[in-house]
Amino acid sequence: MTVQTAAKPWFRLDRHDVRSTLPASIRAIMQNGLLDGMFRQSLAPELLFPQVADVEPWQGAKGDTKIMTRNGLMTPDPTPTTGSDASTGTYSIEQWTVTMDQYGKSIDTDLLVSSMTQASKYLNDVSRLAIQAGQTLNLLARNKLYAAYAGGRTWASSAGTSDTSLEVASVDGFTHVLVNGVPTAVSASTPLNVTVDGVANTVTGVNTSTRVLTLGTARVDVAGDAVVSSQAPYAVRAGSSNDTAFDLGAGDLIKFSHFRAAVARLRRMHVPPAEGSNYIAHIDSVTESQLFEDTEFQNLYRGRAESETYRNLALGVFGGIVWVRNEVVPYLTSAATGYEDLTATVHRPLVMGAGALIAAPFENPAGLLSETGVQDVPDISMINVAPGVDVARIVRPPQDRYQQNVATTWSWVGDYGVPSDSLANGDPAQFKRAVVLEHSAN
Repeated sequence: MTVQTAAKPWFRLDRHDVRSTLPASIRAIMQNGLLDGMFRQSLAPELLFPQVADVEPWQGAKGDTKIMTRNGLMTPDPTPTTGSDASTGTYSIEQWTVTMDQYGKSIDTDLLVSSMTQASKYLNDVSRLAIQAGQTLNLLARNKLYAAYAGGRTWASSAGTSDTSLEVASVDGFTHVLVNGVPTAVSASTPLNVTVDGVANTVTGVNTSTRVLTLGTARVDVAGDAVVSSQAPYAVRAGSSNDTAFDLGAGDLIKFSHFRAAVARLRRMHVPPAEGSNYIAHIDSVTESQLFEDTEFQNLYRGRAESETYRNLALGVFGGIVWVRNEVVPYLTSAATGYEDLTATVHRPLVMGAGALIAAPFENPAGLLSETGVQDVPDISMINVAPGVDVARIVRPPQDRYQQNVATTWSWVGDYGVPSDSLANGDPAQFKRAVVLEHSAN
């Protein structure tokens, strides 16, 4: 068995002494680890979604797509065997993909400042860069999660005469269908079964730029008609009879019972807990505030005046959930493209279990420059801040004629993927390891 050693936090071959080209005050903060420590502290707090991802490193060139495989289960058979030999069984597989892409940003620091402010200006620039890196990777992971678990359920965004073209608010969850476990683009030969306003239909084509679905059967469109994929994930919405977020209005507030339903769904699907024996809920402050207005939630803490939950308005852990306050949980407004017809701002907390998100980083990013002849020109540190998140902090020596503009860059290579679970538990939902909840703002 080959044992891989961890990448060193920084590497250089001293062919070029980069640090000697920098002012003494900046050299000092690099040598004593202050720069890397500050970069890590500025980056880590932004990574709420990546911190729960499972890690599957891989090698590939930029733009390469890797097909990941997840095995299904054999069907239980409580029937006694007959004859002298056991019958055979089979199981299916399903696939999902990740694409090797590079993410990063640079900031230039002009050293033409007084020696007293040089180091602090440089630290401030690098701190802003690290925050931007954390926010970028956090949104990347978040968007992949929500494209999967909030997809497959939308509505007609405009009215129309009888035809097969249907403009919708979002095409997430309608572009591909699983064929023998393989994600396959929707087409006339591989249609996706849907219902439109409760009536069975099919999608035979998708235009992602115009958000238009091509239907198998012509119909007269009515704005707001619910369009639901046969493989749509389970979702929980406030209110009694809301098919999509379009139907949410003022007063459709979140309650603790909605989160109980999400936990019940995950347990019913045998989804492993994400932390200990608990699932993880990402909620924003509006969702949190509404929970404190819920009667059932209040009854849980009746007579507990010293409760830390009420004292700090911090939910902590209860109800089988670790509650994470996350202000980048996405919400829908009428100002967003495709959602102009919403009558209420829609908040979308998420409850997730283990395996809902996979980080697929480039394996050994510290070795990208090895044996290139220029591996020692920049100063590179690999900053690990979350599972699968080894961000490269790169300092390039001045390249301008005045030798006073230092470029600092962050880089991360990889992708986030959301594995499907369509073969598990005989449930038609393609994704089963998380539940999106939807409610109005007030």
